[in-house]
Amino acid sequence: MSQGERESITDVDPETLLFGLDDELDSDADPFGAPLRPSPVSRSARRQQERARERGQARRGRIGLAVAAVVVVVLAVVFVPKVIDHFKTADYSGSGFGTAQVVIPSGASADDIGNILVKDGVVKSSKAFTDAASNDSDATSIQSGTYRLKQHMSGASALAALLRPSSRVAGADVAIPEGYTVMDVEARLVQHFGAASKAKFDADLKGAANLGVPTSYETDGKFPTSLEGFLYPATYSFDPGTTPQSALQQMVSRFIEQDRSTSFAIAAKKAGETPYEALIIASIAQAEAKFPADMPKVARVILNRLHNGTDLQIDAISAYGAKLQGLDPAKVVFRDVTGPYNTYTHAGLPPTPIDNPGAAAMNAAVHPAAGNWTYYVNGDKDGHLYFTNSASQFAKAAATCRRNNWGCG
Repeated sequence: MSQGERESITDVDPETLLFGLDDELDSDADPFGAPLRPSPVSRSARRQQERARERGQARRGRIGLAVAAVVVVVLAVVFVPKVIDHFKTADYSGSGFGTAQVVIPSGASADDIGNILVKDGVVKSSKAFTDAASNDSDATSIQSGTYRLKQHMSGASALAALLRPSSRVAGADVAIPEGYTVMDVEARLVQHFGAASKAKFDADLKGAANLGVPTSYETDGKFPTSLEGFLYPATYSFDPGTTPQSALQQMVSRFIEQDRSTSFAIAAKKAGETPYEALIIASIAQAEAKFPADMPKVARVILNRLHNGTDLQIDAISAYGAKLQGLDPAKVVFRDVTGPYNTYTHAGLPPTPIDNPGAAAMNAAVHPAAGNWTYYVNGDKDGHLYFTNSASQFAKAAATCRRNNWGCG
C-alpha cells in the first residue's frame, strides 16, 4: 500500500466507516451545510415550541368546552319549557264562563264524554277530562242526560259539574218507573216526543223482533207478540233527532244489559223456567208486591200454584187484560174479564208479561224464596204482604184486610 493510500484511509472518519454517509444518518440534515445533528440549543427550542403548541391546544379546548356549555344552557332555557309544554295536557283553568248545553248518551265512557265536552267547547282537551276522571272514583256514576255546563272549564271543574244533580236539565229526561205497562210507556214517550209521534210508536211497538229482543226469549221458535217486559224501567235522555224506533231500541238495549249483567236468562233455565216465563213471573211480582222483600215470596207462590195445578187467580193479571180491552180496571169484576189474562178461568201463566219489571222483580223471579206458601194478601196498611199455605188463614187475613181498608177488594 502506498503512502498516499494510507493517508487516505487515515483521513476517513471512523463513524463513516461504521454508519455510512451523514446524509443517510440524519434525514433532518440541512442540504446546504447546516449541522447534521441538532444542537442542544435547537432541541430545547423545539421542545418549547411543542409545549407552547400543546398549551394553545389545551386553551382552545377549554374555550370550546365553555362555549358548548353556554350553548347547552341557552338551549335548555329556551327549548325545554317548550318541550314540557308540548307534552303537557292542554287544559283551561277555572270554572269557565257563559253556558253550554251538553248531551251525555247512555253508556258513554270517560273518553266519549271527554270528546263530547271538547266538541261543545267545554274543555280544552279530552285528556284534561279523562285525567280528572281517572283520579275520582265517582266519575263512573255520571248519568246520561242533558247538562247545563259552562264554556272553557278545566277538566276537574267539568267533572265536578257533571256529578252535581243540579247541572242536569230534568225536563230533557224521560223517566220510566218500574211496573209501567207498554201503554204507560207509550203515553210517556208521546208526551216527550209530541202527539205526532204516536202513530209511529203504535207501529214500532208491534215489532219485537225488529227492536233487538234476544232470540233466547222466543217461545216455540216464535218471537213474543208484545214488547211488554222488554222496555226496561230507567231514566232516559234522548238526543235531539232520536226517532221513536231508536227510543224503543234504547230501552230494549237497556233490558239486554240487565239480562246479561245478572245472567237472568241463564238463571231462569237453572230454575226450571224459560227466560220468557221468568220475565212473566217477574212482571207479576212487580205488580203484586210493593216492597222488594216480598217479591221472592210472590214468585214462590206462583211457582207453587203452577206446580200444584192450581189456578193463579191473581187480580193484577185480570186488570192488565182489562186495560188491553180499553176497560177501566177499577170498574170491572176481575173474575169476569174475558180473554187469556183472566187467571180465574185460564190455567197457567198469562201469555205475556203484564208490565215492565225492574231489577228486584227480575232477580226474585229466578231466585224465588224457599217456602210452601200458596196464598198472600196485604197484611198491613203499608202494603207488606202476609203469606200462608192455609186457605182458612188466608180467608181470615183477607177479611182483616177488607175491614181495615188495606187495599183488598
